Amino acid sequence: MHHVRVIGVDKKPIGILPTRDALQLARSQGLDLVEVAPTADPPVCGIMDFGRYIYQQKVKDRESKRHQHSVEVREMRFMMRISENDFMTKLKKIQEFLGDRDRVRVTIRLRGRENLHRDLAMKLMDRIRTELAPIASMDGVPVRMGEGGRQSIQVMFYPKHENT
Repeated sequence: MHHVRVIGVDKKPIGILPTRDALQLARSQGLDLVEVAPTADPPVCGIMDFGRYIYQQKVKDRESKRHQHSVEVREMRFMMRISENDFMTKLKKIQEFLGDRDRVRVTIRLRGRENLHRDLAMKLMDRIRTELAPIASMDGVPVRMGEGGRQSIQVMFYPKHENT
């Protein structure tokens, strides 16, 4: 004969009863016997309205999903010869992404002869890093991508509060 630990309607423990007796007790109150903790020894069952229990579980799941934030990787592309106004606009957008706890991949595209001046691209990347320093950390070092006339320098930024 199997035994279960029974919790009453008022959330107070009733005790350890044979399963048959616990089921009779629940039915006598017009309620159901619901297994709450199957891995416990003995399993824990509660006397409750099963329909209401399922509804409450769904509400809890919905509530927990509402508070979750899936981290996205956003991308912001810069050209090496960018105007000051465009730079500030893109920087503001990156700060918004980081404020939403998203990671941001920053890419500086080099076209044609700009490949000969990678040092200027690195200066631009350093400026981005120093502007974002209060709210973001750079993940590793900038990496050169691509070949020939279409090269770029990429680096990932993540919000400081993410890994602290």
